[in-house]
Amino acid sequence: MLWISLLVGIFLAIILSVWVIRIVSAKKQRQARRATGREEDQMEFHTAYNDGIDRLYHWEPFNEEYLRRLLCARTIYFSDPADFNDPWDCKPWFSTKLLEDPVERDLHIQWAVDISRQHNDTMSEEAVSRLEMQLRADPKLLAETVDEISLNMADANSGRYRVYCLGPDVGNLLMWSHYADKHKGICLEFSTRDEVMCCPLRVEYPQEFPVIRVYSNDLEDNLRPFLTKADVWKYEHEYRLIAQERGVATADETLITDNNLLRLPETALLSVIVGCQGDYGEVERLIAEVAPELPVKKAVRVPNRFELRIE
Repeated sequence: MLWISLLVGIFLAIILSVWVIRIVSAKKQRQARRATGREEDQMEFHTAYNDGIDRLYHWEPFNEEYLRRLLCARTIYFSDPADFNDPWDCKPWFSTKLLEDPVERDLHIQWAVDISRQHNDTMSEEAVSRLEMQLRADPKLLAETVDEISLNMADANSGRYRVYCLGPDVGNLLMWSHYADKHKGICLEFSTRDEVMCCPLRVEYPQEFPVIRVYSNDLEDNLRPFLTKADVWKYEHEYRLIAQERGVATADETLITDNNLLRLPETALLSVIVGCQGDYGEVERLIAEVAPELPVKKAVRVPNRFELRIE
């Protein structure tokens, strides 16, 4: 039905807007705690800063053009979630199994009615009442509507959000292998004591796919799709910066990227670390040319242990 398609579009816009508000809320909470020094307060989100981590790392292949741009313009590249190597990443699925519970079904219907009444100027009160009756009379229609929203969420997230992935362990062998071109790439070392790098949120790794309710206004639920991966990925111990692309952003209090790029404070980047199989001389030459004050380190393979030493 045409009206269902229209409602799905409205529902998606509202869900995405709510998530933006939650990201803004999380950022404000972190800023307030940093300003007051009250880090021991109950946290709704876990950040690297609040987890006691003072360094975060980002692994990538060595690309002279990208590294030159980063050093000259102080910009880092945020990924589109559609490009992630995990096909479940940032793709929420709103459970229709919940609709078997009469209480949950009523909550879903009431959510749809409230959204239609508050955010669809083209629907009269009579039309909203008719929608409610149809959803109550036809459980299949309600389930199809929820499924349609789920199917469209991945594209909606890809269109608006950008993500920068980090980890706390510079010696993580698999991160060097998987993301730094088999130890031939580089690792960027960041301080968590600045206004951007204090913001990365901890990723969780449950055994089961999370149950998310389409009507939920819970802070944790709203960001869970961006911060949940299967437990097979837990070796990454990942933290994430979440931003919006400027052209489609609905709030300017989140991190904002321009064509996937975010400008960093001068104090954010601490060093560049070259992989144990990388070309240290080439990286060192580039950094000496464009950012001579920036330390260049190297990962060294310890020959008699499965371990890297950073020099």
